[in-house]
Amino acid sequence: MPRIYKRKTDRASTPILNRAAKEVQQGKSIRQVERDMKICRMTLKRFMEKKKRGEVIKTGYQRTGHANQVFNENMETELADHIKALAAMFHCKSAMKCRELAFEYAQRNAIDIPASWIREEKAGHDWLMYFKVRHHMSCRTPEATSLGRATAFNKHNVGEFFDNLSTVMDRHSFPPHMMYNMDETGVTTVQTPTQIVTEKGKKQVGSVTSAERGDLVTVACAVNATGNAVPPMFIFPRVTFKEYFMNGSAAGSIGHSTKSGWMNEEAFTIYLEHFIRHTNCSIDHPVLLILDNHKSHISLKAVTTSKENGVVMLTLPPHTVCNHWSKQCMDHWKPTSTERWMVGCAHILVEPYRFTRLQNLLRKHLCLQ
Repeated sequence: MPRIYKRKTDRASTPILNRAAKEVQQGKSIRQVERDMKICRMTLKRFMEKKKRGEVIKTGYQRTGHANQVFNENMETELADHIKALAAMFHCKSAMKCRELAFEYAQRNAIDIPASWIREEKAGHDWLMYFKVRHHMSCRTPEATSLGRATAFNKHNVGEFFDNLSTVMDRHSFPPHMMYNMDETGVTTVQTPTQIVTEKGKKQVGSVTSAERGDLVTVACAVNATGNAVPPMFIFPRVTFKEYFMNGSAAGSIGHSTKSGWMNEEAFTIYLEHFIRHTNCSIDHPVLLILDNHKSHISLKAVTTSKENGVVMLTLPPHTVCNHWSKQCMDHWKPTSTERWMVGCAHILVEPYRFTRLQNLLRKHLCLQ
């Protein structure tokens, strides 16, 4: 018998029995309803007697499953709410731990449980499967979340950010085209291969990449509320910046180099001047720049440059979801552009200074969608 039985017909189901019982109450005989609806008269008679006594809960296989259910509806709801609350607090329980929790919960409430539960000291696999179906739950692979992010993302911190946003909006009344969000994203020269379609049973499946380990290039981008973007800045992992690094880049893009390829105070000051030049902001026409509070963004030189040129910087709370939304949006193009390069230029390795061309590939890719 299958794990989940599916009725082949709707004969003698609860809605049909209820409709038949209603017709009998309206004056028809049981035999006449039997002929009209093709229901066994004894089945209908027993159903009406149980309905009169208030014993009708479920019918058919559903009634059998309800009779063999370990926990009642209220206890199952309490157990499901507890597991969901733990998941919401980032203290998730695995499937095995949930089975052990159900066994302990049944023992503490002195509930009759199957012998297999006592032998294995945990609930059965089938019980957990149906428990998840009944309470709209599933097994998921959780994302690693640092303790800092889990504790910092709360109503107070997020509310404080929106209070600050409301204050600067009341003070300056920024139009949409003068409200920018800026963030950096790291791009590696080696993409992670995605799933492909190949011959079944093949022992080894490969995908061409530029190398086994790549270099990291940081791309700084800023987009305003109307969808227009400031030309990006590329930060290469080099001690000395060379002009040929920017060959093939989009018009207006700039480049810089640091030893690690990450953003630092000097690089952000250069980007800030680039941002001011393209937005034409001033003290009389200020611009709002929303960004995270990385130490390179709040240096004395960066703050002074912002004040002198009318850039109102508003930092996002650390370790929160809103602090990472723009990064998640920009991460979409990493595998797409790199894979397109490897397909079209498989004989040329993806070097850090070729990411400026990959940016143009991204723009073409987005225009085609």
